[in-house]
Amino acid sequence: MITVAIVAILASIAYPSYTEQIRKGRRAECRSGLLQSMQQQERYYTQFNQYVTFASGATTAKTQSFSGDSSATSACNIASVQCTSGSTTVSLNQCVELQATMRSGNDPVSMLYLTSNGDKGCTYNGTTRVTTQSQCWP
Repeated sequence: MITVAIVAILASIAYPSYTEQIRKGRRAECRSGLLQSMQQQERYYTQFNQYVTFASGATTAKTQSFSGDSSATSACNIASVQCTSGSTTVSLNQCVELQATMRSGNDPVSMLYLTSNGDKGCTYNGTTRVTTQSQCWP
């Protein structure tokens, strides 16, 4: 009986740590996918003098729209949108923003973003455009 109680206590301590490590791994995969997709965007920009736009989960030969090895097993979907500066939309010849939407619904980070200007941040606990959270880009 004491052994079962000790195992239960250890499991109750270990499980939250395990799930947090899984979340961190998924965020790292999404950050890596964003950086890889931005490299593809920059390569396209040097050839055609503009960035590629694509929807989340869309397949395009020019840039990757998911973070992992395949679309079915990736931790997030990546989409590109035009950058906005205040209330105005910036031309695709000047800037592109990549947004990685997390597939897992139990993560406080629901979306990571990266712009070709070097701005990066996330949506954390429903707050839009957080740039100071260490969970976004440590």
